[in-house]
Amino acid sequence: MNSNRGGAFGGRTKEDGLVGMMVEREAVIHNESGIHVRVAAMIVQKARELSQQYGCTFFIRNAHSERCEMHSLMKLIALKVGAGDSVFVSAEGGENEAAVQEMTDFLEGDFELHDRTEERKVDRLLHENALMQERLQMILEAVQDGICVVEATGEVSYVNPSYLRIVHKTPEMVIGQNVYESAPHGNRCGVLKSGVARIGVLSHKKDGTTLVANVNPIFVDGKIAGVVSVVKDITEIQNLMQRLSQVSAKAEYLEQELLRTKKTATAFANYIGKSGKVVDVLALASKAADSSATVLVRGESGTGKEVIAEGIHYASKRRRGPFIRVNCGAIPGTLLESELFGHEKGAFTGALKRKLGKFELANHGTILLDEIAEMNKSMQVKLLRVLQQKEFDRVGGEETIHVDVRVIAATNRDLEDMVKKGEFREDLYYRLNVIPIILPPLRERVDDIPLLVEHFLEKISAESGKAVRGITPEAMNLLMHYRWPGNVRELENVMERVITLMDQETITVSALPSYIKGDAAEQEMGAMSVAIDKTVLPWPEYEKKIIANALAQCGSFNAAAKQLQLTHKTVAAKARKYGLVKNTKV
Repeated sequence: MNSNRGGAFGGRTKEDGLVGMMVEREAVIHNESGIHVRVAAMIVQKARELSQQYGCTFFIRNAHSERCEMHSLMKLIALKVGAGDSVFVSAEGGENEAAVQEMTDFLEGDFELHDRTEERKVDRLLHENALMQERLQMILEAVQDGICVVEATGEVSYVNPSYLRIVHKTPEMVIGQNVYESAPHGNRCGVLKSGVARIGVLSHKKDGTTLVANVNPIFVDGKIAGVVSVVKDITEIQNLMQRLSQVSAKAEYLEQELLRTKKTATAFANYIGKSGKVVDVLALASKAADSSATVLVRGESGTGKEVIAEGIHYASKRRRGPFIRVNCGAIPGTLLESELFGHEKGAFTGALKRKLGKFELANHGTILLDEIAEMNKSMQVKLLRVLQQKEFDRVGGEETIHVDVRVIAATNRDLEDMVKKGEFREDLYYRLNVIPIILPPLRERVDDIPLLVEHFLEKISAESGKAVRGITPEAMNLLMHYRWPGNVRELENVMERVITLMDQETITVSALPSYIKGDAAEQEMGAMSVAIDKTVLPWPEYEKKIIANALAQCGSFNAAAKQLQLTHKTVAAKARKYGLVKNTKV
């Protein structure tokens, strides 16, 4: 045996007290069948035993390949070692020199099993490998995408059932076919020649189907060994798109939706919601961002008007410019002019130096005039000049300042009613109301409440350091049935209050404010009244619901009796009759 071939490299020996050298030795395979499946299993089993005995990791290679760990049947078989061929064995760690020597002797042996125990181990390893191959086959056959494997010679060696279904062929028509002959200019030939993957390639077949293919090269030891092609039939999708395109309005809407989706991914990320009304609002806001027109954002307090205004700015071409916010309702009328347009030194008592106004600071950007309805009539005239002529004068100044500013106004007031009453200038109203965006109240987009609750749960828990991880279905149901007069802002405040005061990981009904539970009960009573109007039920059913609702709101027989104008005894008797005594104070 050639036990002295090879050598050591990579460091000092163990005898020097340091890490042992990595040893590599050559072994000639004398087995007349080379390394076939059973021999590969015996080698893997031997490598496991010696690795455990000597505390090292084995590697193997042939004269043309990179080394690989000696633990995979498939990798050993892929070396394609025949009788008389050489392999090179190496090991790292532990007593590697002795380990390599023993493994080399084993590889040059006759591969005969002389021990029943060893034979069982090899049989088990072969069985495990067969099971793995069977599982892989089941997976490939279950995949709905078509899979085709082509060897380096161009011969098709494997296709799964989905591939045959997609290309409308039988196995006999595909397996063994050479793509260099059947499709010399196709994607598989192209990848075989270049070694460069082709992703998302469309191909149109003669039968009218359209396929999209991802063709990737398979490399073994740095050389291309074949390709694998994964195909999808997108004919149905194309037919659907073609039908949609025939309706021009729908096609335009879908195109705008695509643009909106791209923009809202970042600019409008803080406006949480997926309901139809939210989608419509974000679509309109995205279109508004593409223009420089004045926008009027309207909605109840707490609906997110400032969030939409900020999103419009950062989705527009002015995103690199400043975004300036001004709350017109929080600044006294006498100071608002100076705040918006600035002032010169000495313009009034306390004007010790020149001050730039918000419009000047917002040049080449966007200014948000929040609560615009609170602006007095004299300031409305001056704002109208800015909107019409893009110019203004500082307080006490003689120089006319020209600016390039995009104006977004916001209000929760009824401007039309204010115009009728003479409280708001009609010409300013039309200047502001170029692109109106009306935000829906939270009660009109109930489906978004779970998304908002989850968002605030994560945000507030992280900020407060509380480990609150969820909310019960009963508590969520109450939140979804509450009216939310304060809209999203009120919901955020409620979540902050609940999480701050909680000592448990899950929000339950008991953790919610009492007015939310009471409001839900009132709504349930209202729904019951509607049912009473439309449906005729036996009297005990009505009586049970009335008593249950009273007990839910009042919490005791005595309080419920006062509300119902009955005696304590009557309410208690009715509650026992209908099984409503549980959790009710006497």
